[in-house]
Amino acid sequence: MHAEAYPRLVADIGGTNARFALETAPRVIEKAEVLPCKDYDTIVDAAKTYLERAGSPK
Repeated sequence: MHAEAYPRLVADIGGTNARFALETAPRVIEKAEVLPCKDYDTIVDAAKTYLERAGSPK
């Protein structure tokens, strides 16, 4: 068995918006942000932007 690792990146990716947040402990969601998909070439670009804004390690 292994230890739970936090924070975790959680996301809901749609055609219009990409929603990101960090799960910092079991069922504790913080730093939620919605990014318009049209502003990014790839989902990886959107995720990188979110992580930079959230101040999380990459």
